[in-house]
Amino acid sequence: MKYMLSPLKTAGIRGMPVTSGDGVTRRGHPIYAAFVGDYPEQCLVTCTKSGDCPTCDAPRDDLGDGSTFPLRDLESILAAIETIDEGPTAYSRACEAAGIKPIFEPFWEGLPYTNIFRSIAPDILHQLYQGVVKHLIAWLKEACGEAEIDARCRRLPPNHNIRLFMNGISDLNRVTGKEHDQISRFLLGVILDIPLPNGISADRLVSAVRGVLDFLNLAQYPMHTSETIRLQSEALQAFHDNKSVLIELGVRESFNIPKLHGCVHHPMYFKLFGTSDNYNTEYTERLHIDLAKDAYRSTNFKDTFPQMTLWLERKEKILRHEKFIQWRVNGCPAPPAVVSIPPGITYERRIKMTKFPTQKAVRINTLISDYGAISFRDAMARFIVQFNNPALSRTQIEAEAASVVLPFGRVPVFHRIKYLAEDPYKAGGPDDTVVDSIHVQPQKTIRNGNIIPARFDTAIINDGSGKLTGVTAQVRVVFSLTSRHIEDLFRPGCHPPKHLAYVEWFTPFAAQPEPPHLMYKLKRSLKDGERLASIIPLDNIRRSIHLFPKFGAVAPEYWTSSNVLEECSTFYVNCFTDRHGYATVF
Repeated sequence: MKYMLSPLKTAGIRGMPVTSGDGVTRRGHPIYAAFVGDYPEQCLVTCTKSGDCPTCDAPRDDLGDGSTFPLRDLESILAAIETIDEGPTAYSRACEAAGIKPIFEPFWEGLPYTNIFRSIAPDILHQLYQGVVKHLIAWLKEACGEAEIDARCRRLPPNHNIRLFMNGISDLNRVTGKEHDQISRFLLGVILDIPLPNGISADRLVSAVRGVLDFLNLAQYPMHTSETIRLQSEALQAFHDNKSVLIELGVRESFNIPKLHGCVHHPMYFKLFGTSDNYNTEYTERLHIDLAKDAYRSTNFKDTFPQMTLWLERKEKILRHEKFIQWRVNGCPAPPAVVSIPPGITYERRIKMTKFPTQKAVRINTLISDYGAISFRDAMARFIVQFNNPALSRTQIEAEAASVVLPFGRVPVFHRIKYLAEDPYKAGGPDDTVVDSIHVQPQKTIRNGNIIPARFDTAIINDGSGKLTGVTAQVRVVFSLTSRHIEDLFRPGCHPPKHLAYVEWFTPFAAQPEPPHLMYKLKRSLKDGERLASIIPLDNIRRSIHLFPKFGAVAPEYWTSSNVLEECSTFYVNCFTDRHGYATVF
């Protein structure tokens, strides 16, 4: 490290020409500003002992109280390092008094304008997912019981952004950061209503979990303001205000965990270095496969390092030559103009439907029996009347709909709605990626005799104006009308949307979420004991939404992942499915 960073000594003081992303060359002074690594590496770099905070002077016994402490005193530490010439004993004593280990000439000692203790950036992967979330899951399994948590995991409804652990989460081994990410998306929903031992109220436990999950999601925002930083600090404080319930349950004796303590430094680092995607180890961890594992497999496993280096060098040359050939084939175009793209929490997304329907002609009786679209005929009649006469009142629509006769008995049906978004930061230019999908399909039997259960996802519906929120509904059928049927049913000049959806409504969102979990409660919208249903334009469906069933004290045995939406009567809206969902429902 000292050898690699030696050019910074001169460049940091005298400066050097630096070309920035906008193509302008300016005089810059590069310095060693941020270190990206796991906690053991942070301790190694800062010469601190394992169990201490590598950033501040917090005593080991005070790491868990959520308080902030001043940064380590760089001046006194550099003074202790300079005592190396006084002998090993004096040097060790000076370093111990300064709070570091007696390391010979740390690489950062002579770097200009560098404070290594202020350069230890937070890490989403190791600090939060493989640290705080990992601890939290272990605490909850002990507090709530592994059997009940596993039973609830098997009864969660499916969603595009939710991975279902049908065998539970208690027996998982070598859990990766990605798996901890997936578990954190439904963790709050599986502990609701679980009674705690000795009659202890679960409210504080739920509030503590909600605080950790809010902190985790806010920490990954691609842009920050003073408000989001304040909300993140409040979320961390909510955990510290309620964590004592874990001590009462006998799960923990203290919370002196360095990775948990490091969360108090997030606001400082966001203001210094920007958002966490600038220094997240997920990017470098991913390169282990490309730059280490694949390179190692290409060797003969003898004297591997030179072979790996040569293999990587050849791969890079081939890649550069391939880019050059493609540039020549494209006619040697000039570099594209640099357009400033402001970071955002969400990208514009658009619906993508298949060119041809999944089923070309499905009987209406089949829609009623297999798809559960019980009121399809009545809903279709109301849609036709309302689309032809938008000014009619609800009573008038009902009266007119009674005389509508559908001239068809079959409709083409689609089983999937996909949402695509352009990621402007993807290498090689913007590209469409599937960011969400809604499944609308009945039960079917495949060739080997296995039965695939029916799946009708829930979604947020609005008036098609592009608003983020709306009303929750379960999508039962997605279909289209032929041009002949459109001519028969709609007056001249009326052009209905190409795709329509039959949905069953839930109750609207309340003005405020319910404490202590801060989620919105929903129920089925009923009229005379029947579910309210409508036919709407497909463009009114904003996105999928995941619902937590209200399990009660014990999850009912007859509930399954495929029938829980039908069997359960009360739900909570899950806002942790993805970043877009969190920004929408939070």
